[in-house]
Amino acid sequence: MKKILAKTLTLLMTAVLVLSIFTSLDTGSIRADISYNATVVNVNNNVNVRSAPTNTSTAVGIIDLCERVYVESTCMADSSDLSGFSTWCKIQFMSNGNVKQGYIPLYYINRDSTGTGASDAAFESAIASFPESYKPYLRDLHNQHPSWNFVPVYTGVSWDSAIALETLQNVSLISNSSNGSWKSKASYSYDSSTGNYYVIDASNWVNASAEIVAYYMDPRNSLNETGIFQFMDLVYTADNSIPASSVTGVTSGTFLNANVLDQNSVERSYADIFAEAGNISDVNPIFLAAHVVQECSKNGSTSSNGSTGYYNLYNIGAYSSIISASVLGLEFAQNGLSDETFNSTYLIPWDTPGKSVVGGAKWIYDNYVGQGQSTLYFMRFNFDPASATDDGKHQYMTSTASALTESARMQTAYIKAGLYDTAITFKIPVYDSMPGSACSVPEPEVAPPITTTASTSEFVSTGDKIADFVIFLYRSTLDRSPDAVGYDYWYKKITVEGMSGENVAYGFVFSQEMDGKNLSNEEYIKILYRAFLGREYDVDGLNYWIDKMANGGYSKLDVYYGFSRSTEFINKCVDAGFKPYNGYTG
Repeated sequence: MKKILAKTLTLLMTAVLVLSIFTSLDTGSIRADISYNATVVNVNNNVNVRSAPTNTSTAVGIIDLCERVYVESTCMADSSDLSGFSTWCKIQFMSNGNVKQGYIPLYYINRDSTGTGASDAAFESAIASFPESYKPYLRDLHNQHPSWNFVPVYTGVSWDSAIALETLQNVSLISNSSNGSWKSKASYSYDSSTGNYYVIDASNWVNASAEIVAYYMDPRNSLNETGIFQFMDLVYTADNSIPASSVTGVTSGTFLNANVLDQNSVERSYADIFAEAGNISDVNPIFLAAHVVQECSKNGSTSSNGSTGYYNLYNIGAYSSIISASVLGLEFAQNGLSDETFNSTYLIPWDTPGKSVVGGAKWIYDNYVGQGQSTLYFMRFNFDPASATDDGKHQYMTSTASALTESARMQTAYIKAGLYDTAITFKIPVYDSMPGSACSVPEPEVAPPITTTASTSEFVSTGDKIADFVIFLYRSTLDRSPDAVGYDYWYKKITVEGMSGENVAYGFVFSQEMDGKNLSNEEYIKILYRAFLGREYDVDGLNYWIDKMANGGYSKLDVYYGFSRSTEFINKCVDAGFKPYNGYTG
């Protein structure tokens, strides 16, 4: 009997042990290995994983740029979703040693190609002229969407030459909040003495690195359900094949879901106007509507709200690094060119939304779609041999990722329009002497090595002002050198996530470690002097703050803000190349 009980107990313990290996107490968590099949892309630093396929659901974790995950399946977004991405992935990802489950938009996922899609003879013949490295991706797409047509466009340009043209000064831009590996370190882009990047356009656009340009230019990285739409042929010649009812898939939920004056000053829905603009201009009307949302945002902008009496929904001519781009675009909408024939052709002045939609669509056809730049990709990276202009020039957009971003919007629009599985033609570029496999996302930059010294009071500059700032906070607040993990964490908070100096300092001043010191008010204030002003206290100043806390009702947080908004601290942050506090305008 004892043996039976012992055996039973052993079996129960074994079952519990096995169960504990594969599950945790957290719902949606599994303790097991992952067979990774995808990489996180298209994020500056990281992205939330959601409990359901909608950005209104609870975040169950965060995954970083370049992190590997396992995609279980794809699904449509829930009706509550506000992200604008129609396709979501159910994924497994590692979190604190556990495998967790959740959802993320397909836009942020680059799945490994399998090449296991249908490979019937007719399809293999259709893709025979593509390079072998393209075919696994195309087979996967064909398996999912057999009505789609893929056409190679041999550019006749070598890959290295194309990259060289697209990384010339001010040609390809990226957000300054992007990881450092995405930003150019060329002398015209970056000041190595200060660690600052030169802003090229608006307030936040800098030159992109060759590595990130190569990633977005490499067509193989976009041969997936989202990215493929940047290769869709936008020439539109079949009248009424895309009715207004299909265009509403783009306009609904945006400022375009409204009735406005058309090109003849007749009140009509935006969807009707875009459908007619497509027929008049021979440009796909779903693209036209999606492009307006891309340019003006879902809620509209000064280019679309008519506050000046004029409209420029496509932001044509709105390119400037000197004055506000939208101002320049609205001047174009009002005055056009000095050529009366030009203005008449494109219905300028654009004093109704309809004139901007229809006249602008004709301009897009005459200058891009009808001139050999008939895809989003070739509008951004002009290497179609049919183009009327030189390689790498006459490009509609400077944002490096803009073709892919707009491609995601086009995919959503086609799904909502009920046209997703129709016979769509995709013109996919092929360069000479391409790398054997798709170019990967550049690995995120990490903090430079820490220079340690014998005493925490000593300071040796790393040559990187942001690194120096983080090290200084460790020493002035916690009275110690940084640990490697914490140092890298705070460095990335500034360089990758764009966190302000004030918020970083808050993490130190109100940390558990600082709280554990049980500082008196006087000791607390002395530390703030060192951390924020970079000097020891003066007696009058110290007594002022002590009195404020003792008799003026000031909390430690009130005093903290008194120091964090000081001129000394602001200058320290600005000199290091990041914002001192949120909302700082200089």
